[in-house]
Amino acid sequence: MAAVWAISTIVIKAGSNWERKMFIESSRFAASAIAGTTVVNAGLALLVFATPFGWMGLVVGGLAVAGTAAGTSIWTNNKLKSNSGDWYDDIMNWLK
Repeated sequence: MAAVWAISTIVIKAGSNWERKMFIESSRFAASAIAGTTVVNAGLALLVFATPFGWMGLVVGGLAVAGTAAGTSIWTNNKLKSNSGDWYDDIMNWLK
């Protein structure tokens, strides 16, 4: 219904040049639809190519961070476990 109203409005406003106006309007619509579709397809193609590498980077980076954090925690725990008794004795001797 809206399309019929738009076409009749164009015909009434255009007067004797309605074919020309209709060609201009339909060409603008088709060109903008094609341009929009092309941009969407290009963006989706970039996402398809970027997503596997992005996810791989995220997973590898996450594993590296988690591994480093776990390694640091284990190393710190072992150092404190083996040295905390000596540090306690040193502090108590210093306070006497």
